[in-house]
Amino acid sequence: MEASLAELKIAALENRTVLTLRGADVWSFLQNLVTNDMQDVSETHGIYAALLTAQGKFLHDFIIVRIGEAYLLDCLADRKDDLIRRLTLYKLRADVLISEEGQRVFALFGNDAFGAANLPETSGALRESGGCAFLVDPRNNALGVRLFAPTSFDPVTEFPTADLVGEDAYDAHRLSLGIPEGGHDILPEKNFLLEANFEELNGVSFTKGCYVGQELTARTKHRAKIKKRLFRIEYDGELHSGDKIMHQGREIAEVRSISNGRGLALVRLNSLAVPPEELEPKGVKLIQPNYIDLPLGDP
Repeated sequence: MEASLAELKIAALENRTVLTLRGADVWSFLQNLVTNDMQDVSETHGIYAALLTAQGKFLHDFIIVRIGEAYLLDCLADRKDDLIRRLTLYKLRADVLISEEGQRVFALFGNDAFGAANLPETSGALRESGGCAFLVDPRNNALGVRLFAPTSFDPVTEFPTADLVGEDAYDAHRLSLGIPEGGHDILPEKNFLLEANFEELNGVSFTKGCYVGQELTARTKHRAKIKKRLFRIEYDGELHSGDKIMHQGREIAEVRSISNGRGLALVRLNSLAVPPEELEPKGVKLIQPNYIDLPLGDP
């Protein structure tokens, strides 16, 4: 774990919203669309997944949980309308109803988040209590616990020992771990799934049947065609999303997010071993996240 967290913290993730899918065909509808295996979704386990173009390019990422007969999709709030539109295009005559029912998303992270939520440390572990769903983040348990709660939920009452912090504190934690988020770090219709570390973040199944974009994703994995990855960066100076990182006049990385000197960039893998003093801006560090096992300088 790359971030050392002392106290327990909870943040309302106002940039997230929850779509509720109901109907007899929801399971098969999602199984034929999303990158992960819906067989791993149950009332005790949730998953991370994505929707791709037919050419295998990223469109949306989301977390999926099942509560009773409903399936909840935790997605980016400012891109929800596009996600609903695309899901509706595929729905055709399937018995699937898509709605928003007002749930809010919170992140509980820091010291003993799992114990506070009464969950094991297993990524994807899920329980429901008092109208709320508590989920160990299925991407990486170092992110902590995700909560799906009604608008009446009071985090201070539920977790009196936790510090209520802003969404930016959670984003800084996520970036310190090198974990990307769709829409900001993973660009729609630009990035391939494996460039965004989806395999290491438990967001893609290579054993389920077909889904939209599956053929190219599988081919990319088996032919080892990925030349770029979203990796951590650290820099003491000023950087912005979209800035280029150069080496000897050649672009080797593009900044996607940065907060308090830590961020993410899409990095050419054969440039990872370049010393920070040789990069422009000078001193920027390219860092392989701990959750990725890749030989340094692997092309």
